Order: sequence, then structure tokens, then C-alpha cells
Amino acid sequence: MQRLFRNITVTIGSVALAMTLAGCSTTASLENGDDLAKSVNGSETVIFGKLRLVRNGANVDLSDGMFATTATLQLDNASRDHSIVGKVGKDGEFAWALYPGEYRVTSIGHDNRGQHVKTDTGLVLTVPAGEDAVYVGTITVEASFEYGMHVPRGEVEQFRINNDCATDCAARLESLGMSGDDMTVSLVTEQYQLARTN
Repeated sequence: MQRLFRNITVTIGSVALAMTLAGCSTTASLENGDDLAKSVNGSETVIFGKLRLVRNGANVDLSDGMFATTATLQLDNASRDHSIVGKVGKDGEFAWALYPGEYRVTSIGHDNRGQHVKTDTGLVLTVPAGEDAVYVGTITVEASFEYGMHVPRGEVEQFRINNDCATDCAARLESLGMSGDDMTVSLVTEQYQLARTN
């Protein structure tokens, strides 16, 4: 199988400062019906799915705790001139309130041995209008890292998008206080390939 390579940028410093300088707003993952009621206005749609990180062949436990391995997805919507950094919650699950439209997932970030690693992507998700909830799939990032003296060097071997709605959607919708009648499936797609650079 041909290996796909992605740029991985290791940034040292405050992630919050970087997001502030970039003009991004940060959005926590919606965890339950109370979060949903506080966050969603009439024109937004709940999008939900899961992020899996496989590092050097092993699954990484993702969560949003202080000492956990945290992860984020940066989403850009050119038509609204709006960017958000969506936080990933417990077990890699995420749910955010977004306006309908097309969003580029410009990068996926995660912690790696105390440093924040950001991987550029060519992923796109579409939020259709007129839907209460949209399932976007399970995004799997398979990466390899080598650890040197100062910073890790790594490469993303591939992104995979799986439709795990049969096993994930009912419980996730129930936790958000929604039903399957409120939902549609619009899986993330990969629109272009990035070449490896060092």
C-alpha cells in the first residue's frame, strides 16, 4: 500500500496564544443535552463524530482532562470568514454547533510527550442546511514518530474515514438529548493529498 505523507509541525509554547494570534475561537465538545441547550441557536447544526489517533501502531487514549492527551481540529469556513478550533472530548468523541456550509479541516492537533503536534490535512466536512444533527464519521490518524534530542519527528501515514454510525450514533444522540429522526450522515472527505516535507 502506498504510504501517504503529511506535514507535521511541532509547536512549542502556548496553544491558547497561537489560537488567539490566528483569530480562531475555541469550541468545547458538547457532552450532553445541557451543553446542547446552552450552545445551539436556531440556525446552527450539531455535527458529531469521533477522532482516533494511532501513534506508532498503538491507539492513543484521547480525552479533555488536564493531564490527558488532548486533541483539536481546526475548521475554516471561507464563506463565513470564520475559523474555530474544536476540542475533542472523552474517548475521542466530539460534537460542535456549526452553521451550515463547507468547512476545511485545515489541521488536527494533539499532545505528544508534552508538546503540541499539528498535522495539516486536506479533509473537508459539509454541514447540510435544514438538519438538526449531522454524523461526520470516525477520523483515524495513523502516525509514526521518532524521538530525538529536542523534538519528535513524525509523519502521518494516512487518514481514514469510517462510517461507524451503526454502533455510535444512537448512544451519542441519546447523550445529547436527540433522536435518530433528527440526524443525517455526511462523512468527512479527503480532497487533496499533501506531500511529505522535512
